[in-house]
Amino acid sequence: MLILRIILPGSILETEDIRILENLVSGKDIYLISDEVYEHIIFDSKKHYSFSQSPELSKRTFVISSFGKTYHTTGWKLGYCAAPERLMREFKKIHQFIVFAVNTPIQYAYADIMEKEEMYLGLSKFYQTKRI
Repeated sequence: MLILRIILPGSILETEDIRILENLVSGKDIYLISDEVYEHIIFDSKKHYSFSQSPELSKRTFVISSFGKTYHTTGWKLGYCAAPERLMREFKKIHQFIVFAVNTPIQYAYADIMEKEEMYLGLSKFYQTKRI
């Protein structure tokens, strides 16, 4: 098994980039780790394209994200990993050894926040304003 990790700091993939990656991994035993913690902080009216949006890539990708980046609460230190069930079964085998603890009130707070799209849909504009 080969694990391919793409590191593109500050980059935004376009649909053509996704197609190229699909072709590169098609028919191969390759798994991807996609760090998407800044998915809602995109400048200049560009769009975030997640590997999970591609049928070819989603079946082989671990998407890593962060509630702290999305909801502007970085000190709360809570993120997540999303992947197909068969990959998550393997991920769960190591998860307990790489995570320490998240307090219950923070988990409930994020559950409440996630029900309100207005809490994160304007983040790109918010950060764009701070960028200038």
